[in-house]
Amino acid sequence: MPTPHATVDRRGFTLIELLVVMAIIAILIGLLLPAVQKIREAANRMSDQNNLKQMALAAHNYENARSNLPGYLPPASGSTSYCYSVHAQLLPHIEQEPLGRQFDPVSQLLFTGSPPSGTFNPALAPTAVTSVKTFLNPADGQDPVCTIMSGGYPHAGTNYAANIGSGLDANYAANNSQKSNGTDIRFPSDGLFWIGSQVRLTDITDGTSNTLMFADILRGPNASLAGTPLTSLTINQRQRLYAAVSSGRSPVSAAPGGLNPPIAATEANTATSWTGNRGGSWIWGQPYTNGFCAAMTPNNSTPDLSGHGQGWLTSRSPFSGGVNVALADGSVRFVRNSISIDTWRALATRAGGEVNGGNY
Repeated sequence: MPTPHATVDRRGFTLIELLVVMAIIAILIGLLLPAVQKIREAANRMSDQNNLKQMALAAHNYENARSNLPGYLPPASGSTSYCYSVHAQLLPHIEQEPLGRQFDPVSQLLFTGSPPSGTFNPALAPTAVTSVKTFLNPADGQDPVCTIMSGGYPHAGTNYAANIGSGLDANYAANNSQKSNGTDIRFPSDGLFWIGSQVRLTDITDGTSNTLMFADILRGPNASLAGTPLTSLTINQRQRLYAAVSSGRSPVSAAPGGLNPPIAATEANTATSWTGNRGGSWIWGQPYTNGFCAAMTPNNSTPDLSGHGQGWLTSRSPFSGGVNVALADGSVRFVRNSISIDTWRALATRAGGEVNGGNY
């Protein structure tokens, strides 16, 4: 008589057991995600700091080769509105020499035609749209190409801005009531970079460890808004858009320049026209594309204000609590949003005589 086969119990998981397992997995994911996000943010911070350090060291190498730091550089013939940027001159010193050889900032026009309606030089279009990793903060998360730049061609942007000054308008110094009116790079400023500047490291009498060279900025959203009050902007939009305040204003034609009438912080409250090309080009030398001043403290809640290519253009970052900056000695520091406005402006000047002892 054949031996009966043993019965095998193939019972599966019960619904309750499955739910328990799913709950445990969900808890583990919930515990892991913050850790993963912290690791990613730490990696992005490190990359951001490394980029800034490379740019500062590149500026040092530039000075070693030419006896002065780079400035905003206009071509031999052409409008100063169409300068090459500080960034463009650093390319050979950040292992981007082939890209740098694609243009000649001395003789090659960046734009053709008269401002403000000139056309970007078509021969430079492929160069201008080339993204440079060293110029981009990986934490920004936006497409690096800006399509709303002047001149009819897209540009690759940057997250790092050159220090163009404290943002104080020297026109008011005689009245002992200096006002923050942005910095006009057509004329020498108290910062490190302006059109035709040839600042040497030895000119930084405040000390290279006490003077800003480059700082974080957030790239604009590549879209502008009209008829939109401040109260309708999200926090992210307030950080990335700047209010267009050119209407009814004219740039002062004599040194030290500035805007007439000067900018007032309250204008952000009534602004309805917002521009989204902040940080929109690494090659074109304009304050709103790759410059910053210390008119407002880092990540200030008041949006930037700009007219006629100048204004309050602030250092901002995607990191909580502050911004990364490169100092003129090549070091990199994290500056908190809580820094006093006087200290922040003192760091933006090269020879203001202020004493901060590194306490910021």
